[in-house]
Amino acid sequence: LTQDYLSAMCEIIVKSGGTLDKFIGDCIMALWNAPRHLEHHECAAVGAALDMQTRLVELHTTWLEEGLTPLRFRVGINTDAVLVGNFGCEHRLNYTVLGDGVNLTSR
Repeated sequence: LTQDYLSAMCEIIVKSGGTLDKFIGDCIMALWNAPRHLEHHECAAVGAALDMQTRLVELHTTWLEEGLTPLRFRVGINTDAVLVGNFGCEHRLNYTVLGDGVNLTSR
């Protein structure tokens, strides 16, 4: 169930020009407009969210037929100036984004 969900959502994100940042539990953190510039990245993110909602309805149908409980789904989208790059320490680096805009989006 979780693998099907994450795979379907990640496929949509990548096709829309998004960059997969990380998984936080069953959450997917993604960003647009980095590392490559993407014109109208705001529209791409919103379009991906709408496509993800449509795909989840399809997945729910399959899961219900299999006797599984459907998942709930929420999206947080924000646009802001943030720091993007490799952050961490000498033992581990992670390409990610940092800043108030990131924190706001997660809420």
